[in-house]
Amino acid sequence: MNSQVKILIVLCCGILSHSLVAQENDYTQYYANMPAVNAGFTGMEDYFDLRMGVREGWNSFGIKDSNLFLSAYGTLNSKSRAGKRNNSLRISNPTLFNEIQHDKKFRRRHGIGGMVTSRTLDPYKSIGASVNYAYHVPLSGKLNISLGAKVGYSNQRIDFSGLTVRDDVNDQFYQSLIQSAQGTQNTVIADFGTVLYSRKFFLGVSSQSLVAKKMNGDQLFNMNDGVRYRLQTGGSFGISPEFELSPGGIVTYQEGYDLRWSLNVRLRYKEFIYLGSAYEADSKISMLFGVVTPSLTFNYSYDMYTSALNNFNVNTHEIVMGLVLFNKFKIRPNFW
Repeated sequence: MNSQVKILIVLCCGILSHSLVAQENDYTQYYANMPAVNAGFTGMEDYFDLRMGVREGWNSFGIKDSNLFLSAYGTLNSKSRAGKRNNSLRISNPTLFNEIQHDKKFRRRHGIGGMVTSRTLDPYKSIGASVNYAYHVPLSGKLNISLGAKVGYSNQRIDFSGLTVRDDVNDQFYQSLIQSAQGTQNTVIADFGTVLYSRKFFLGVSSQSLVAKKMNGDQLFNMNDGVRYRLQTGGSFGISPEFELSPGGIVTYQEGYDLRWSLNVRLRYKEFIYLGSAYEADSKISMLFGVVTPSLTFNYSYDMYTSALNNFNVNTHEIVMGLVLFNKFKIRPNFW
């Protein structure tokens, strides 16, 4: 392929999602790994949750487009709380049962965890790592709030040296890219997240790149500068003894860009299998599928792009798998 055409395709792919860094955690199935979006979700479940995700964009231009992550999140003293929750019905005294369910010590918790990521878009590559912490506090009999923070590290690099051009010395377009865009940039990032939630509903606010300290390569990837703020909401509603509906949405704001928003809805049957759909404004329509058990989860999505640059994102597949560990009492995750 002509080098200029290939480079332009890569740049357009990045612009399509506003910035290369912004794509790091922009999974269609963000609901399958909520602490990656908002640190306030860290430790919300009473078990240790190990997740792995892969997102592959298949196209006819020979451009590698992949996004990978591995995450692990849990909560401290989860075994004690889970035991009380699942054995509370054995308590003969209803008053004592009510006290346990509403005890502030029972509902307060500390969540911890982290994630590593890898992003490849042909000459652009990045790796990242982050650590999360969240503290959860009860507000009423059913309502809770969490306050979370995330600290991360990102290494980005871009290398066009592997491209072959007819006259690399006199090709001004190629030389300008080599001089201005090739190299490595290391960044330390800090963010916050908070969630207001119950067992059936949540409303969260979080940031991305609230604090971003470039350790080197100040002139690289300047298009990524700026803080993004996200609003997340969702819930679950029983519509029959066998079916449960879970709608959700996310809104993203970044100064200098249009407001981005997406919606999704999933219908689950017998707390085991679900089907759904998602829509992101001016970007894509997705089909959703998943299987959930107390110990294993499998989530799949297929994206069909609707934007003006849809030819650069042909057939995008995404898989997120989860393994629940130390879940002695078989607690089922929230269906958000």
